[in-house]
Amino acid sequence: MSAVASGAALPLMTIVFGQFATRFTQFTGGDGEVSPSEFRNHVDGFVLWFIYLFIGRFVISYIATVTASVAAIRVTRTIRLKFMRSVLRQEVAHFDRSIGSISAQVTTNGTRINLGIAEKLVILLQAISLFVSAFVVAVVIQWKLALITMSILIPIILTMTISIAIDTKIETPIVRLHSQAAAVAQEALSSIKTVHSFWGHEKLLRTYDKYLTLGHERAKSKRLNTAGGNGIFHFCIFGGTALAFWQGFRMYQAGEIDGVGRVLTVALSVSLGSTAMSSIAPQLIHIANASAAATELFSVIDKKSQLDPLSPDGDRPSTCKGDIEIRNVSFAYPTRSSVKVLNGLNLAIPNGKTTGLVGASGCGKSTVVGLLERWYEPNAGEILLDGRDISDYNMKWLRGKIRLVQQEPVLFRGTVFENVTKGLVDEQVALPRHEQLELVKTACKLANAHDFVENLPNGYDTEVGERGGMLSGGQKQRLVIARSIISNPRVLLLDEATSALDTRSEHIVQDALNKVSRDRTTLVIAHKLSTIQAADNIVVLSEGQVAEQGTYAELLEKGGFFAALINSQKLGDTDATPEEIETPAEPTSVRHEKLELSRLSEDTEQTDPHQTTGTLNYSLVRCLVVMLREQGGLKLYLILLFLTCFVGGGLYPAQAVLFARLIDVYTLTGSEAKQKADFLAMIFFIFAIINMCSYAIIGWVGNHVGQVVVHRYRLEIFRRLLSLDQEFFDIPQNTSGALASKLSLVPDSINEMLSITLFLLLICSINIVASSTLAISFGWKLGLVVVAAGLPILIGCGYARTKLEAKFELETNERFADTAALATEAVTSIRTLASLSLEEPIYNEYRVTLDRIAKSSLSTITLTSLGYSLSQSLEFLLMALAFWYGSRLLATGEYSVTQYFTVFLSVLFGGQAAGQIFAYATSAVRSQWGSNWILWLRTLEAKICENEENKDVGPTGDGSLSVEDIEFRYKQRGAARVLDGIGMKIPSGSHVACVGASGCGKSTLIALLERFYDPIAGRITYGSTDIRKFSPRLYRDQISLVQQEPTLYDGSVRDNIALGVTYEPSTEDILGACRQANAAAFIQSLPEGLDTPCGSKGLQFSGGQRQRIAIARALIRRPRLLLLDEATSALDTQSERVVQEALEKAAATRTTVAIAHRLSTIRYAETIYVFADGKIVEHGTHEELQRRRGQYYEMCLTQALDNNEVTK
Repeated sequence: MSAVASGAALPLMTIVFGQFATRFTQFTGGDGEVSPSEFRNHVDGFVLWFIYLFIGRFVISYIATVTASVAAIRVTRTIRLKFMRSVLRQEVAHFDRSIGSISAQVTTNGTRINLGIAEKLVILLQAISLFVSAFVVAVVIQWKLALITMSILIPIILTMTISIAIDTKIETPIVRLHSQAAAVAQEALSSIKTVHSFWGHEKLLRTYDKYLTLGHERAKSKRLNTAGGNGIFHFCIFGGTALAFWQGFRMYQAGEIDGVGRVLTVALSVSLGSTAMSSIAPQLIHIANASAAATELFSVIDKKSQLDPLSPDGDRPSTCKGDIEIRNVSFAYPTRSSVKVLNGLNLAIPNGKTTGLVGASGCGKSTVVGLLERWYEPNAGEILLDGRDISDYNMKWLRGKIRLVQQEPVLFRGTVFENVTKGLVDEQVALPRHEQLELVKTACKLANAHDFVENLPNGYDTEVGERGGMLSGGQKQRLVIARSIISNPRVLLLDEATSALDTRSEHIVQDALNKVSRDRTTLVIAHKLSTIQAADNIVVLSEGQVAEQGTYAELLEKGGFFAALINSQKLGDTDATPEEIETPAEPTSVRHEKLELSRLSEDTEQTDPHQTTGTLNYSLVRCLVVMLREQGGLKLYLILLFLTCFVGGGLYPAQAVLFARLIDVYTLTGSEAKQKADFLAMIFFIFAIINMCSYAIIGWVGNHVGQVVVHRYRLEIFRRLLSLDQEFFDIPQNTSGALASKLSLVPDSINEMLSITLFLLLICSINIVASSTLAISFGWKLGLVVVAAGLPILIGCGYARTKLEAKFELETNERFADTAALATEAVTSIRTLASLSLEEPIYNEYRVTLDRIAKSSLSTITLTSLGYSLSQSLEFLLMALAFWYGSRLLATGEYSVTQYFTVFLSVLFGGQAAGQIFAYATSAVRSQWGSNWILWLRTLEAKICENEENKDVGPTGDGSLSVEDIEFRYKQRGAARVLDGIGMKIPSGSHVACVGASGCGKSTLIALLERFYDPIAGRITYGSTDIRKFSPRLYRDQISLVQQEPTLYDGSVRDNIALGVTYEPSTEDILGACRQANAAAFIQSLPEGLDTPCGSKGLQFSGGQRQRIAIARALIRRPRLLLLDEATSALDTQSERVVQEALEKAAATRTTVAIAHRLSTIRYAETIYVFADGKIVEHGTHEELQRRRGQYYEMCLTQALDNNEVTK
């Protein structure tokens, strides 16, 4: 209502102005009808009306702006919350297809919706109100003339309807394409080490650019639409005024109109109404874009989940025994519905017993876990818990009774206490903190985690970092176990819970698992068969069915599949037994744990608390200048736009001159008056044609420039982010979610500076300057008084509002980056989140963050709205001043009719332009933030990069490696050294291995060999040349890395395997690599073979299948140096043996550096280096190290199986 009232105020001014014109003609008529004193008294009354209008419009504009902004924040908050809640409600299968774009969707689309409601909706309502009010005033004052001039509404309405429909149709698929591009970026940024190691920048950039280009091509059709709409709208503004004056003068001469005031009121009303009508379409297009953004969000909001974790439906029994039975279950993943993973599986998991589940990768072991957790529903058969189908139970209740410990431990941002309490259920959640802390401590003691937690810098209140990055793998796994058992679940699922741990950590964690498994139903999925020796029943799966089952001893006695697996895992002859090893005063594991803790303490204390993602603080003008200088390829377009803007901006003060001269015509009589009126009306019509051409050019060229700019800057930001060193991504604020969010927001914000908005602002500025100049030149006294009174206030208000908006924009965008990071963390860890039933807590955390943003916005809105409201109403105050002072000048005869009306109308048009400038202030500030961010990003220089000096320098020589006194520390972890003076000689073609406890520096060595980082002391040489002298691209072309946690991208299997090759591999090349990695059989069994989509992060494949694809990706590069960081940890025994043979065969012709926790995989290495505390404590062959009976020997004994049972 306030916006409507604000829009209606301006047409009321035309009534006052028309009455003034009538009084003025009476005064200047020369018949003495009105004396100078009477004239001044009349004018003083009109001045009061203008003051009343100023006060009224200021108040209602302020109310409208504040309420609309608050409503926009609340509506956008509600939509974001509904979107997030709907995302969290979706079944896991939903995330198998695509998860990467969710944070960008909710951030970018949310911003568009907020802009459409807060800024554009108010302008739209004011414009509609102004339009309606203007024509109502015109009809009331002179209905016949008004109806004639209203004929211009037909082309305006038709054009607007068609333009909006076309724009909406084009925009919806563009939004979808940009979301797909955002998904590519999200995946790449979340796996930057894989991108760097395979030099996958260009391929990922091409994929990203493919979606941007498709969007750009679709957007090209918007140019003609924008040009046509702009041209017709602005033709009608001047054309309607020309028609009103031309027809009005004829009716005046015919006696149908009794005074110039009525003609002037109708003409001004038509001009104002047409201007308002022309501004309706752009606002509707913005709102249509917001609608398109909302459509994408609502497509998720409205999606009904097939397995809703937040549904209140289902039974909640008071007790749960934990008896599980799987009856004739068949299952195929939705993304591969033709491939049966389980085929009539029957399996009993008794209450209180431990059941082991083993088998080859892809046989269905992890699928059983997914079905028990109800991530998926079986295609046939049923799963019973305590004799009832699990679908009968409430899902939250069910997952509260079942807890899962996965191979890859997932911790969330926050403290140890906060992470462990995420496992609480039901009434436990409402307990006071001190009682929860007791539960946490009890769980941590059971999980063998209490001692190390107590020694952390802040104990249970120590921050664990993103994804638990401040802790070792063993520590994270123990906290995950504590989180899983804190609610005392009846069923415990252990999915490869220790496969990724070093020997010492595995021993501690396995001891914890054995402890917590007592008196509850436990299902253990294991590749390390030593971890299930004590299981009550061991089930061997093959091709989705039970191949054999029994106790450990029974299966060995059968001599079947399980016995073969046991023999393949036997490490070798070990002369001593664990009892023969001299036990040190303090166990090695404990010593190592204490060292880790002291290093963590040191790291925590020295981490720079002020490290941020950063930005610059350039002014809006400076940002604009910098951005414009960069558009070399668009120089001709920009010159054309600037010239056109000068024409478009100059037409408004020219219109003031025409208005004044047309008013002067009414003081004439006879044919002279008619000829002059016709001539001036024709000039108005010519202005209409010029205006049409100007705005059509601005629409077409401005749209083109905007599309090019957005495309260019999206690509530049993504390219720059991919080129930055790993250290940049180690900074806590630079999460993949936050960066992906800015990748979407920043180019859009810069587009607001360099597209049509900029040139509309330029037109308004030219209008203000030209109108002020015209007013002063035509009547310097009146012009100077009005300009001096109004311009400083407008500039001051504009400066203050811009400063406040800029600060608010920076803070808000950083906070929205936090929400994007939270959303990304939740979605990328969706299985952990679902198994813990964390949907509601994560949603509440997201809601609290949004509430904080909304609350902090209120104070800024109340202040910035003052400036905007003043800009919208100040023209009335200036008109009052012009009326008052101008009437004195007119009464004394100092000013002529033309002088006075030229000055007055210049003030009117300049005031309107000032109001429009303020309407675009938010867009300008947003673009300032975006420009500052990308300019800051450009200040970051990668130290490890290709440059002119090294671009042609690649590895040469025999390929031997030398690690010479290397020292290294992570910058984000203070002064603690991870490697402390290590040295290694690795001859060309040799196979060396690195072993040791978690945190001892093994993976850091791999990172240095890959040049993710450079050492702080010492050097690494390849073929006797320091690797820092090589081009990173040419150097990494010689290397392949297989990581412990394989990363696949949302493309086909073929695309993923070919990611790191510099040539176009044939199908046979790819299949050859697959055969080497023991992946060919399962890939060829897929419905589309190599062209089968991997899905987001390859989650539709099992861990072992993903790992084999990753190994194939490494081998197809034919590397001279092969780096294996726990390359086979996710594989089953059979696959591990085959892949290990392939890797050993591949290693025969290349240099290989392997990190391993399973010592069986590196027993044949030529040299084994044992790491401890960042140093190499011993090295030699397997046999040499066995004879020394040092740390390696101790690890071997820990992993060795019972030789007697093997023999038996």
